[in-house]
Parts: sequence; C-alpha cells; structure tokens
Amino acid sequence: MSDVSHHARIVNTLEELFAAVTLSTKALSNHVNHQLATLPVAGIAADKQRESSLRKSLYPSIEKVLLESQFCSGAGFASHLATENLAQPYWFLEWWFKNPKSHQQSCLDLDQATQQRLDFSTFEWFKNTPDAEDVYLHGPYVDYVCTSAYTITAASPVVIAGNMVGVAAVDILVSRIEEALLPIVKQLSSKVIMTNSDNRVIFSSHLQYRTGSLVNIDVPYQTTQNGFCKIYFL
Repeated sequence: MSDVSHHARIVNTLEELFAAVTLSTKALSNHVNHQLATLPVAGIAADKQRESSLRKSLYPSIEKVLLESQFCSGAGFASHLATENLAQPYWFLEWWFKNPKSHQQSCLDLDQATQQRLDFSTFEWFKNTPDAEDVYLHGPYVDYVCTSAYTITAASPVVIAGNMVGVAAVDILVSRIEEALLPIVKQLSSKVIMTNSDNRVIFSSHLQYRTGSLVNIDVPYQTTQNGFCKIYFL
C-alpha cells in the first residue's frame, strides 16, 4: 500500500475518532438538558438533597459514555452559578473518569472550597463553549486534575430556556489517539505531525516535534472536516 493510501487512512481514522467523540458529547449534553428540565440546577446551591438527586440522575448517561466509547477517558457536567441570590459563586461538577488501575469508573469528588480554588469557569473548554455552535474542542493540554496526561476536551453547552446553565464535556487522552494512529504510521516512509488549529502539536512521529509544543511548519497540510486538526506528512 502506498504512502498516499496510508495518508488517507490516517485522516479517516481521525475523522472517525472525532465524529465518535462529538456524538458522545452531544448525547451527554442532550441527556443533561432533559434532566435539568425537571430538576433545575439553579436551586441546588441551598439544597443538598436536590444536589444529590441531580448527581444520581446524571450518572447513568455519564457511565454510558464511558462504557460505550473506546476513545473517551472522562465525562461529566460542569456548572458555575453566580447570581445576586447567592452569597458566593457556586460550582457544580459531576465528573467521572476511567481508572486505569481498577479498570472502573472513578468519581472526581471535590468540595466547594477546592472547586473555588480550581475555578473551572476559567478553563478554555468551559468559557469558550458558549460561543461554539456545535461541540467545542480544546487541547492538547495537561490535565492536572484527573490524569496528569495530555488531553483533548470536547464540550457542548447545556441551554435551558435560552440560558446556558453549564457544559457537558468528554475527555480524550492524547495517548489514545496515538494508539489509534501508530499501526498506520509505522507503515509510512514519511513522518507525521498532527497539530490543532493553533499549531500546537497533538501527535508526532518526528523527533523534532513534541506533543504540546507550538510549531511553524511551512509545508502543505491536510485538515479534518471539523477544522480542529492539521496533518503534516514530511
């Protein structure tokens, strides 16, 4: 098989991967939207029982994403409430991730003080999602909260009655993308560099380019349909 054919396989693999993750993120967002229509997030700050009920109602859809998607390493819903009715901002985060040691799902359990210090409302995947028409992709970045590994987050706004109440999000480990690409890359005579739209390296088989670094490669490249990835063959 020629290099050109392998190039097409790499692009197709990435298309399928991001399409699957986007679909999972949309499905999670739709489920959260449905749950919040009957159990609004607005009143949970002062009602621990309602907060517990909301967490229990969200878990099945989060678990479904983690069990059914081979690419998703973490998933959940994040909301940040800051209104005049609250003495201080309130963070709500229901987040589960695949635990590589136990091969089970683990819950990220953070109290309000920790979430306030963490302040995920400043994270790119949270604050930029309201501007996204569909699913917003952010990364690669090092996820110091859950995995300490390079990660890409897919996020979709949850909108109730015209107001954004939070973000449904799914994580993909960059190492999982590497696993999907390496069998094809090993058959190539050329090197492969994959970056995001801002030229930050996601994957590279070239020793000169490392994951997370910003690059300026002045050669033609291919892009994925969603516009998130550039693929260079050197």
